[in-house]
Amino acid sequence: MKIIYEASSFRIQPHWVIPFAILGLIGLLLIFVGKRKFFKLLGSVCIVICAVVFLRFCYGYWQIIHAYNQGNYKTIDGYVENFTPASKGGETDEDSELESFDIKGVHFSYGDSFIKKFGYHLPSTQGGYIKRNGQHLRIGYITNDENQYVIVKIEEEK
Repeated sequence: MKIIYEASSFRIQPHWVIPFAILGLIGLLLIFVGKRKFFKLLGSVCIVICAVVFLRFCYGYWQIIHAYNQGNYKTIDGYVENFTPASKGGETDEDSELESFDIKGVHFSYGDSFIKKFGYHLPSTQGGYIKRNGQHLRIGYITNDENQYVIVKIEEEK
């Protein structure tokens, strides 16, 4: 089996960070430069939003990536069944942007949304590794707080 994805290769993407950095800067400016109480309050709300997102990011990283690096994950080996590819995008329904499949009755779903699960999230329509029914894979996964399976490792038989 050849490793084709590992959660340890997770990288922070600039398009995830830049909007919150801008929001944080706006919040600081409103707090320190704003003359009215309303602007100071609005600045405080911006800072709180940034802090919550940052803490959620750190918790998600610890829960998934750290657990993977410690070897705390389950593995299943088998053939992809019930593969449902993601759409090409542009829909208003988020579910249509999800891709899903089963291996031996274990259901996995993922999509190209804002670090929703911190694991594998690249749909086949965007060059992802899981492409069809019958593909022989070994999947490493972790169960998150929402009882969803987060893919942390993919190996494919060549």
